[in-house]
Amino acid sequence: SNESRARFAGPPQHRPAPPAPPAAPAAGPRGCAFRGMSLYKFKEIQTIPPAKQLIDIVLSKTNRKTPTIVHPGFKITRIRSFYMRKVKFCQTTYGEKFGKLLEDFPKIDDIHPFYADLCNVLYDRDHYKLALGQVNATKKIIDSIAKDYTKMMKLADSLYKCKMLKRAALGRMCTAVKKLAGSLSYLEEVR
Repeated sequence: SNESRARFAGPPQHRPAPPAPPAAPAAGPRGCAFRGMSLYKFKEIQTIPPAKQLIDIVLSKTNRKTPTIVHPGFKITRIRSFYMRKVKFCQTTYGEKFGKLLEDFPKIDDIHPFYADLCNVLYDRDHYKLALGQVNATKKIIDSIAKDYTKMMKLADSLYKCKMLKRAALGRMCTAVKKLAGSLSYLEEVR
């Protein structure tokens, strides 16, 4: 019958291979690949609040988004987790803020030579790199503060000790951010 002939008509017809992806753009004189101005959207960099304002934002967010009432009658494990949650939340909030900031600002070595030279003339390339480096270092310092204090909280045996450790942890994080004031105001000016 016609159906059996169609089934055994021979090997299946091969479709042509999909076209190869376009080749990468040629590297420019300084090794940069020029892809046009759409690569960096400088106008989309968000505003950077001053250090004190950033601290207020993070601490109020920590207070709003985490539980606020703890009683001395609770089990010590519940008290510890209550305060650890606050410290970790504060750490992640600072981490997100600094991560976004570092992501928004382009690396001078990766942008078009024209923009790199312009940035160097207007804002000094070394100062720019130093400011971003300080933000990154502060992010790591905050992570280590949170790690150290959560370790200490696991050994705390009273509500008062947990509360003092939480207070010290948030205080040290805020002090680290206060030291960034110059870098943050500089990056806001660059933006």
